[in-house]
Amino acid sequence: MDERLCVAVVDDHARLVTALRGSVRLRVLGPFEAHDRSFRARPVDVIVVDLDRDDDGGLATLVNVCAAVDDVRVVAATTERDPELGTAIVTAGGSGLVVSDAAPEDVEDALRRAVAGELVLPDEHLTSLVARLRVVRGERAEAASVRSLTVRELEVLRSLSLGQSTREIAVLLGISPMTVQSHVKNVLTKLGVHSKVEAVRLAWRCGAVAMPATA
Repeated sequence: MDERLCVAVVDDHARLVTALRGSVRLRVLGPFEAHDRSFRARPVDVIVVDLDRDDDGGLATLVNVCAAVDDVRVVAATTERDPELGTAIVTAGGSGLVVSDAAPEDVEDALRRAVAGELVLPDEHLTSLVARLRVVRGERAEAASVRSLTVRELEVLRSLSLGQSTREIAVLLGISPMTVQSHVKNVLTKLGVHSKVEAVRLAWRCGAVAMPATA
């Protein structure tokens, strides 16, 4: 029984294929171009897309391969050390990244972990990805809190963004100043902020109210 991992390499040159064949426990096929699906005619355990292409189309190639396959893990390979790259790879649908000039046994280990279902990223890339996910989570939470506002509360918030006072808002909306204050309190509670300024800034970030040209 062949216990080697079958790896299909998508690339525009043979450098990565040659490097991966340094591991006796990998059966390496390729290189293939993204439009050449002949490697799909045989069972492969993982697809490796080299981002260091001569045509500089590495990420685009990764996107195309990930979109074309849904039953095989796709891992990117690169010598690039940019920590933001991990986020781009995961966003494209990849299962991680291996450093293509690493020791063959390290690359093999990463590929086997990817096949097992792990997200494989170097520490610096993983840290960047986690930080980005926290930002996205925060943005979604803010957007959800703004969507929870009633029509009247949103009107009050928009008036606050224009710098209008409680009395001015009351006159504009035809309600009492006390009612305006009640709406403001509800807005602060729903948005999870402690001041009108914070509420307006959050609304600006979410696009719920227009940011003044001078802001």
